[in-house]
Order: sequence, then structure tokens, then C-alpha cells
Amino acid sequence: MYQLHIHKDAEKAFKKAPKRIREKAFICLKHFRDNGVKDCPYSIDTLKGKFKKFKYLEAKIGKDYRIVFRINEQDIYIRYAGTHNALGTG
Repeated sequence: MYQLHIHKDAEKAFKKAPKRIREKAFICLKHFRDNGVKDCPYSIDTLKGKFKKFKYLEAKIGKDYRIVFRINEQDIYIRYAGTHNALGTG
């Protein structure tokens, strides 16, 4: 069992997202809480550029929506959420 820590910016982004994206994001977050990133239903990649320094990962929710997070032992920190272009991860 992992501990989830969701940043306020990510929380606001989840609330603004369309309903189908929110549902998929909730499935992803529930999976993170229960199993970590192992066997995640969505693809996970490491980020490059300014995010590489802090070893951030991104979960690809749908075609254009991303959740940016990092893992520290039994804690998962959700830092950003939003569209691919708005986050500047592409």
C-alpha cells in the first residue's frame, strides 16, 4: 500500500478535466495507491529535460492527458496533471 500526496495544482487540474478523463485518472490514482506503478493500466515513461533532475515519471491518460509524479519509497507524489501541451512535456 502506497501513500499518495497530491499537489494542489494537480488537484485543480483533475477538477477541471472532462468527466471521462477524471474517471481514467481516478483509476490510475487508485492503482498507484494499491499497487504502485507495477502493472499500471496506462503507459508510464520517465521525463526528460528539466524534470529529469528530480526523476519524475509521467502516466499517459488518454491521448493527450498526463499525470506527472515521482516515487519515494512508499510515497507517490502527484505533482502535475494536464494536457501534454499545457505541461510542456513534449
